[in-house]
Amino acid sequence: MSSILLVHRGALGDFLMAWPSMLAIRERFADQAVFWAGSATRLPWLRPLGVEPCPLEMRRGMDALFLREPWPVELADARVFWFVLDTDPPVPAHSRLHVLRGIVGSGSVPTTSPRDAYAQGLRELGIGWNPDWPAGWRGLFGAWGSGQGRKGDAEILLFPGAGHPAKQWPLVQFFELARWLQGQGRSVRFVLGPAERDRGMEIRDYPVSWPHSLDVLQELLLGARLVVGNDSGPVHLAGMLGVPGLALFGPALETQWGPVGLRTIGLDLACRPCTRTGRIACADPRCMLEIPQNMVRREVGALLAR
Repeated sequence: MSSILLVHRGALGDFLMAWPSMLAIRERFADQAVFWAGSATRLPWLRPLGVEPCPLEMRRGMDALFLREPWPVELADARVFWFVLDTDPPVPAHSRLHVLRGIVGSGSVPTTSPRDAYAQGLRELGIGWNPDWPAGWRGLFGAWGSGQGRKGDAEILLFPGAGHPAKQWPLVQFFELARWLQGQGRSVRFVLGPAERDRGMEIRDYPVSWPHSLDVLQELLLGARLVVGNDSGPVHLAGMLGVPGLALFGPALETQWGPVGLRTIGLDLACRPCTRTGRIACADPRCMLEIPQNMVRREVGALLAR
């Protein structure tokens, strides 16, 4: 019996962009075994679809692909769907290998999100894409507002980190925002991850959570009133779960990388965006440093008013 192998080796936000297409592949090949070749931390979001970890034999076949040998016998009956951003994997082309690119076109100001680019790639392969995928996600993993997240004393979660320092609004600005929210009678909590721990980010005078797993992060999000954060994986997860919130964008463009369902803001500067692919070389990220406090407060106030 033939099988399907899903491959993705990117960051959390990139994976969440690809998830709707993984759902489409699972639905298209409902009568076949589907396996996952990627970070084990993503499996909680794939197992409910019937996706299982890649068996050892298939992993050997994947390793053989990198040796640029003929199509491995371990993958003889497999179709491989490999998700990338803009660079093809360093393996030989083959009729059973489908590379799905999240970044398409060559324009300097991209507007197509990786989510939509993956969907287009699937359509070109004759695989339909369900536009109602958010309902599928929330039915499987939880939806904000279903008994959680609307209590008056629920906390506002602040995410001051990001995968790259140039994508971070200054920490002092988050402190100012937290102080303002407390003055409005709101409860706030900072949420930090491994990257912030490695960079020595320190939060004083405010509650802080360090989720030790993505499951814990998801539970935290579902219990929040809203989220405010930089362009980062946790903010994308909040949008997938339907949590209201605001995402701050700098080097990357919000029309390309914006989380589903969240408000986004970014400055209108001539140097924006300076990346289409997520690779950032800017040493002076004015686009983040100069986002004014009053702009963020105005957007957060509008969200709270709703």
